[in-house]
Amino acid sequence: MATVYAGNSGYIYKYAGGTWSSIRDATSGNASDNPPTSGYSWGAGVFHTAGRGSNTYRVARSYFYFDTSGITGTLSEATLKIFGKSVSSADIIVIKSDAFGGDGGTALASTDFNNIDFSTAYSAELTTWSTSGYNDLVLNAAALSDIKNNDAFIVCTTEYDHDYSDSAPSSETIQSGMKYDTTSGTSQDPYIDYTVAAGYGNTVSGVAPANISKVCGVATASIENVMGV
Repeated sequence: MATVYAGNSGYIYKYAGGTWSSIRDATSGNASDNPPTSGYSWGAGVFHTAGRGSNTYRVARSYFYFDTSGITGTLSEATLKIFGKSVSSADIIVIKSDAFGGDGGTALASTDFNNIDFSTAYSAELTTWSTSGYNDLVLNAAALSDIKNNDAFIVCTTEYDHDYSDSAPSSETIQSGMKYDTTSGTSQDPYIDYTVAAGYGNTVSGVAPANISKVCGVATASIENVMGV
């Protein structure tokens, strides 16, 4: 496996009175592209409390930028690894984002809060979260393709049951803590482990290269082209 570390990361949260939709779908929040080196307990999560005729909500999300310009081969697998912190009640999913200017060239901005694509999930729901080690979020085919084809791979981690699923929480606090690239050294920094598929790397008759072991009896590791392609 090869490794690429996050080039930038941070969190944004929105905390205000109003309706669930006005907070979840807000166009801006409170951003930090320089999180504490110890991490942040609200890496992803939701909160709700009801007052006299009003509701207060909090939605927190984290954003990670990776420079993938050097990855040009087809990937057979990749895993986003995020070190946990403090609390672990939120289930997490990874979705596509165009924060950091879309290319990693700018700092995380408050207006990046909703620069995410709920329709493009990069992982399945992770239902367990470690606060003392790395959490492995296995990336799917959409993520593998974007890592290969784009110079910048940008993701957002969101709480699954309410934020991603757009279901208002009721009188509860759900959150999972995370560490970021500001952590001293690399022993707890966010990174991606990935494997480049060996041999022929294109889909054949609708079958992904990762599921093809041989073509006409020849191992794919020994094939560079099929019919000149």
